[in-house]
Amino acid sequence: MSVGNALTRVALLIALTISNMAVPIRAAADCSFSSAAQNITITVQSCEAIDGRTNEYVLKYAGGSLANPTIQKLYTGALVTADRGAKWMYPSTDAHPCKKFPKSAQVKMKAYLTCCDSGPWGKCVFGGKWLGDVDGKPVDAFQ
Repeated sequence: MSVGNALTRVALLIALTISNMAVPIRAAADCSFSSAAQNITITVQSCEAIDGRTNEYVLKYAGGSLANPTIQKLYTGALVTADRGAKWMYPSTDAHPCKKFPKSAQVKMKAYLTCCDSGPWGKCVFGGKWLGDVDGKPVDAFQ
């Protein structure tokens, strides 16, 4: 290998490393978690009751999968924002799903995660983070 060829390879490696560091963290895939639900405690910053059939953001990003009744049910309930800004979807048929999530309350729930390595679509509209009751029916978080 010539010196010029080696220098070119080193320069390309440095450029690739720098460009990968410039990728925003949320654009990187986070699929290293276990598929099993975990008990967590979140501190509620805010809660918004949403309907998956009418919410603009869900309609924009769920696309064709919104025709699926399961997706409509998953995006109907409480959209909870935790104290550090993470958004969690709590599927519910309750007319007032946010009553479980008063502002500043610490709430113990089961966390279910969807691998969202390709952007907001399907079960990744709000980042693929789902909440379920500790003793309730599991949420199917698979994409």
